[in-house]
Order: sequence, then C-alpha cells, then structure tokens
Amino acid sequence: MLPMAFLEVSTPQWNRRIELKGEPIGVGRHPDNTVQFNDDGLSRRHCVFEPRADGWWVKDLASRNGTKLNGVKVVESHLNSGDVVRVGGVEIRFMSPVPVSGGGKNPKSAQASAKPTQDEPGYEAALRRVCEAAASKQFGEREIALVDARGMTLHGAAEDDAEAPAESVQIMRLLLLACFRSRASDLHIEPKNEKAVVRIRVDGVMVTLVEELPLNVFRRLIGVVRVLCQFDQSVKAEVLDGHFNVMVKSRRVDYRVSLTPSMHGMKLVLRVLDPANAPSRLHELGMLPWMYEKLRGACNRDAALVLACGPTGSGKTTTLYSCLREIDVEQRNAITIEDPVEYQIDGATQIPIDSKQGHTFGGLLRSILRQDPDVILVGEIRDVETANVAMQAAMTGHLVFSTVHARDTIGSLFRLLDLGVEPYLVSSALDMIIAQRLVRTLCTTCRRQVAPTLAQQMKMGKMIDGMGQIYAPTGCAVCLDTGFYGRRGVFELLEMTDPLRDVVLKQPTLQQIRDILKNSLFTSLQGYGFQLVANGITSFEEVERVSGAEA
Repeated sequence: MLPMAFLEVSTPQWNRRIELKGEPIGVGRHPDNTVQFNDDGLSRRHCVFEPRADGWWVKDLASRNGTKLNGVKVVESHLNSGDVVRVGGVEIRFMSPVPVSGGGKNPKSAQASAKPTQDEPGYEAALRRVCEAAASKQFGEREIALVDARGMTLHGAAEDDAEAPAESVQIMRLLLLACFRSRASDLHIEPKNEKAVVRIRVDGVMVTLVEELPLNVFRRLIGVVRVLCQFDQSVKAEVLDGHFNVMVKSRRVDYRVSLTPSMHGMKLVLRVLDPANAPSRLHELGMLPWMYEKLRGACNRDAALVLACGPTGSGKTTTLYSCLREIDVEQRNAITIEDPVEYQIDGATQIPIDSKQGHTFGGLLRSILRQDPDVILVGEIRDVETANVAMQAAMTGHLVFSTVHARDTIGSLFRLLDLGVEPYLVSSALDMIIAQRLVRTLCTTCRRQVAPTLAQQMKMGKMIDGMGQIYAPTGCAVCLDTGFYGRRGVFELLEMTDPLRDVVLKQPTLQQIRDILKNSLFTSLQGYGFQLVANGITSFEEVERVSGAEA
C-alpha cells in the first residue's frame, strides 16, 4: 500500500491541495485533466503523476515545453517528499509525511553524502545536516568535478570506492553541495579573530551555515580557490576577481570569485551562476495572464522599446533574458551589451562592457547599429547618450530591451526625463515598462494559518474579502528555519497608451499619470503582492518589506 501523500498546486491565480489516493493525476490544458490550467506553457496533456510499486512518479507526456523536476527537465522520475515539479506557470510540490523508498533514483547519488558521524568535526557535521535536510538530493559531493578557469578538470567526480580526495577538496565540495541543496546564490566565508564564519544567501537573505570554521581549514580552502581561479600565488593581500566552474551530472555551473582583504584576513565570496535556479522562459515568470500576453506581444513586434526597472537583484536581467528566448534568433539577429555577461544565450551575439578599453553602453550601442541588428538588449540605461540612442533605435525599426534604476514604472518615466531625454522621444519611442521585485514564498511544509489584523484587512481591501485566514512563516529544517522556500516575481506593467503619451509630452505630474492609469488595466507592485498573500503564496510582511509603502 502506498504511503499517504498529496500535491500542493500553485498557479498565479489559485492554490490547491490534492490528496493522492492511488489514481493517476493528469496535468495540462485539456478539461479532462485533474489539474487543468489555461497556460500557453502547458500542452493539452502535459504530464501525469502516477502510482507505482515503489512510490509516486512524475512522467512527461511528450509535452511541448517539457517537465522540470527541481529545475531539471525529466522524462520520468521517482518523487521524494518536497520535490517540486514545474510545468508552464504551474508549480506542484509533492509532499509525503512518510518517507518513500528510493525508486528510480541513482542509489549512489542518494548515499553520496553520508549522515554526520560523531568522528566528524563540528563544521563538517553542520554542513552535512544542511545537505541532509534538503528536499532534493539529486547528487552527492563526490559527483562534483572541479574545473579551473582554463577549462581543465583538476578534481574529477569520484566513485564511492575511489581514493579519498584531499581534506581541503572534500570540504570545498561539501560547501558547494550545501549551496546546491539550499539553492544559494552566494557563499561568504569571512575570518573573525580565531575562526571563520560561513554564510550563504538564500532567497535574498543571509543564513549562517557554520559559526566556527577553523582558520587552518579556511586557509586551505583559499588555496583551493586560488588554484581553481589561476591566481598568481605570489599576490597575497590584494583584491582578486576570478572564476571557475563545476561539472555535475553533465551540467555546468559557473562561479564568480572575489577575494578582498579585511581586518582579520582575506574574505572569500562566491557568486553561484546556476541557470537551473532561475526561470528561463517568459511563461515561467508567474505573471498575471494579461501581463504575460502584453509582454509576449511586445517580444513579437518588429520595433519596440521595453524597459525593466527595479533595484539590483530584483530579477530584471532574468526577465529580459526570458523575453529574448521568446524570439527566434535563427531568423532575427540579436545582439546584447552587458556588464558583465552572466549567462550565455544560444544564437545571440553577446558583448561585454570594458571601460578600460573605452567600451561603454552608449559607444557600443552606436557601433552595433552598424551590425544589422533586429533585436538589441542593452544591460542598463545609465546616461542620456545611451537613452537617446536606444530610443532612436526603437523608432528606426529595432526591438530594444533595457533596464533602468527606478522604484516603479511611473518613476521610470521621470527618471528618463531627469536624465535629459526629450519628452517627445520618451512619448514616441517607449512602448512598455515593467517593474518587479522578488518576494520569498512560504515554505509549504511549515507555514501556518493566522487571522489578518484589522490594519492588514484595511490595506488589502478587496483582496481578502470573504477570507478569514492568511498564512505566515514558521521555520523548519527544509527551509533552513527561515519559513520561506524559493522566490517569485511581483510585477507592475505600464503600457504607453495614447492618453499617456499626450501627458508625457507636457511636463507631467505624478497625479496626472495616476489619473490616466485609473482608466486602464494597471496593477501596482503592492496590489500584485497582496494577491499572492490572499492565495497563501507569501506573507503580508514579506510584501510590505519588498514593495514598501505606496504614496
């Protein structure tokens, strides 16, 4: 008899819990599916959750966009409690209070990280506890191959019966495994007096992994990183920047390295550039349907200017990359100018900024217009030169994407005008602005229901009408005691309509623009976030933290 299990199904519009009773659960756009959702990212019959003798499995039904298990496309795979399946804009978390047998997973992968033993040092036991508490365990630390900056494999993936690696290499792999399993975007190791502290950034928040890492172990880790990055070993106390990568399960993950002198020694920061942790297609961003349709429509135009705005780390580049992937780069010439180039896009020409060589956004943008581009992505509009050239390119038949640092979509309009761009250029060239933030999503393993306060009810208004409960974070081993697991976007989309273009031409005020937007389809960042609160996806406090108070 199969153990009790259920599916937590999340879409941009609703959440459902489906108890698994031994019958297959179909997912797709066709009404016959148990989980039916109208999303262009889904096929009519996309995938199925089916019971087998060794537990529950997910099976892709030759879908158009594939089925992702914990960020990796699969044909069929056995499910463990906490595994997340993503199809189109639907996220499905498999939960089973009773542990399920190993099924079709590689037994060596499941056993590669042994449980902590009494003989292990405290720092190693702490790292292994984090690795063991993770919901997904696709591979172990010995399956991680370390590749240096020149592309040479220095420490290949080892089988369980192979000769044990050096202690420094073993700890390095364990640290990287902890980053993999906790979905960390950054790893920080900083010396403090007689010890070093290990912290990771998970879902935008710093979490301490090890409070007391011996300095001799830390120095050996620095040595491993120096070798991987091909740093000059004679340089000891200078700022160093480099990179290396790892290969695991035929998948490459890049790391950007920064070594900086601090009061007690060199601080090490690794930036994890793992494409599996970020959405790659537009339908995976989780936008409201009307926003998705408008943005996808802009991506299919011959000429337009689309801006993304928000603070650093809000996902602007990810959104623009997703827009680029909607374009057939085989038939259209796509060129990007970035600082730096973080992810490679097949079929696009990607050019990095190099200020030492005099290669700026504005200068490169002028030069690539002679490269016969159809689609141009400019990493950021920082000055009036870049803004003017980008807008002129959009007006002369190019599809242009870029970012601008502004609080929201209305603020982006004033930012462009403050840079010195002529109002007629802003009015005629600009087509769409999308503002965004990233909010942490509640851990479905430990979230708890709470009654909204009177102040929360007043602020959320119609969003919470008829709802007596919302959800709040608790904290468990799966979410590293944060109460949150994963992040998703909160969006605000402003489309340049004719009435809005008329207002922008005449030195607009904030109130004039808001009056125009009242008569159009417009949802503010905070309003979008409150919809997620009403659906149990995030907490009220998280939306307040990220979106801030609206004037």
